[in-house]
Amino acid sequence: MSLVSFPAPARARIWAPRNLAVPLALLALVILLLLVGRHGDANATLPAEVRLVSTSDPMNIGAATAATLVVRNNGDHAIRPRFSLSWLPYPYYWRVVSGPETLPPGVSATYAIEAPDSTAAPHDGEPFQIKVNDATSITYAVSETITRARRDLAVANPALRFWTERDPTTNLVAPAGWSVYARTGGGDQAVAEEADVFGVHAARFHVVQDGQPDPGGWSHAGLTQEVAFPARPFDIEVLSQTRYDALPEGWPLTAFGIEIADKANGLVWLLFEPTGHGDLSYDLPSGHHIEVYDVPESAWTRRTVDLAAIYERLGWRPPKDVTLKLFAAAASSKAADVQGYVREISLPGEQHDGCRATAADGCPDAATSSTQATP
Repeated sequence: MSLVSFPAPARARIWAPRNLAVPLALLALVILLLLVGRHGDANATLPAEVRLVSTSDPMNIGAATAATLVVRNNGDHAIRPRFSLSWLPYPYYWRVVSGPETLPPGVSATYAIEAPDSTAAPHDGEPFQIKVNDATSITYAVSETITRARRDLAVANPALRFWTERDPTTNLVAPAGWSVYARTGGGDQAVAEEADVFGVHAARFHVVQDGQPDPGGWSHAGLTQEVAFPARPFDIEVLSQTRYDALPEGWPLTAFGIEIADKANGLVWLLFEPTGHGDLSYDLPSGHHIEVYDVPESAWTRRTVDLAAIYERLGWRPPKDVTLKLFAAAASSKAADVQGYVREISLPGEQHDGCRATAADGCPDAATSSTQATP
């Protein structure tokens, strides 16, 4: 931080009469004592037990975003439980999904809690504790240390939730597990963002092309992540509002869908746009392979993609990893308005994660917690 020096006449002078120094000090002491008396002794413990039942990662982002626990009030007064997770130097408060607002003395209750965003969710493999404190006190009880086992996710966050990943260089926001980008030229617009369409939460991809020359010949926006090659077919749920448009030679002018970037073989575009002629499959002289899935316009549609079968037809050897990109794009040779939505990618055998409180699957035993003396 740089310090700005002002000329002497402009510099404000802060002072107090000497005879006020003692009264001010006494006033500060009184306020401090009142605060201590109001909030209680920081060295006291909350008379409660915290027993973990389970943690889970329903969005498959590779982190705990939900938990179920049992809290017992062993004290003489009712408590209003608030929950936080401590896995970084500062705690994050979680939302209470279910459970009583007030817990009477001698009573146990089950609480379901969830992370407000991906930042508050401890990554798999990171130890953390769940704390419960009384809303009227600074004392708390804490669970045993929890460490969820690391898992290999085919696609992180396939439902495109938790839009809290901000790129510090562009200030663009992506869902957890994804990276976001936008490339435009001239008066074009390109965006990948969180949206709701027809009551459905989705990722929206929108490109407005003015038809003037652009760097690279395209304006486009998308979400990307590195994934293991999908060896089995997967489903994707999309809503397309862009008809497929291409030159007679097959070069696309509009694109909405998936790009598979494979350094060893080439690019595959899996596009979801109304064609009026059924599905299309062809190659470009550049080696770029195009698959167009004919989908109804402005209606949610689920299509199955068999990338392994496409590679087999092309005679390509599947790599270990590929870059998967969800995107919309428009070539600069023609004015266009390209828009589409992706709700979710569904992979075979994928199910919501649930981590029971047992050592067998990377969770601690469901034992009664200890209590801590300081917040």
